[in-house]
Amino acid sequence: MNPRTWLWILAPLALSFGVLWLSAQEPKAPVEGIKVTELAEKLQAREKALVQKERDLLQLEQRLATLQSTLDKDRTDLQTREKVLQEALAKFANDRSRPTIDPQIIRTYEAMDPAQAAKALRELATRNEEVAVSLLGSMQAKKAGKILDQLASLEKGGAQLAGKLSERVALTKAPVPAA
Repeated sequence: MNPRTWLWILAPLALSFGVLWLSAQEPKAPVEGIKVTELAEKLQAREKALVQKERDLLQLEQRLATLQSTLDKDRTDLQTREKVLQEALAKFANDRSRPTIDPQIIRTYEAMDPAQAAKALRELATRNEEVAVSLLGSMQAKKAGKILDQLASLEKGGAQLAGKLSERVALTKAPVPAA
C-alpha cells in the first residue's frame, strides 16, 4: 500500500478522533428545549385577551355613541327651550312697554262720562289693545276705575275685556318704590 492511501484512510479517522476529544473537553450546558405547547398556550391566552379587549372596546364605543346621541338631543332640546324663552322674554318686554299717548286724549277720556268712555274704550281695545292699555295706565286711578267699572257692566264680554285690560295695565306699570 502506498503512503497516499494510508493518508486517505488515516486523515478522516484522525479528524473524527479530534472532534470526539474536543466535545468531551467542553462542559455541557443544560440544553433548554423550546416547549412548543407552552408557547402555543401563551399565544392562545394572549389572543383570547385581545379578543376580549376588542369586545370591551366595541361595547364602550357603542355606549359612547349612545351617550353622544343623547347629549346631542339634550343640546338641541336646550337650544329650542332657550329660543322659546328668549321669544317669551322679548314678548314680555314688548308687553311692558307702552306707546306714548297724547296727554290731551288722556284728559278727554278722564273728562268723559264713565259709561261713554267705557264704550269708546271698548271700541279702542278692539282696534288697538296696546293703545287702550297705555291710555288706561296713563289715566288717574280713580277715573280709570270708574271707566273699567262701566266697561265691566257692558254686555257681551265687557267684564272679560275689563279684566284683560286691567291685567295688561298691571303688567306694564312701573314698580312703585318702597317707602
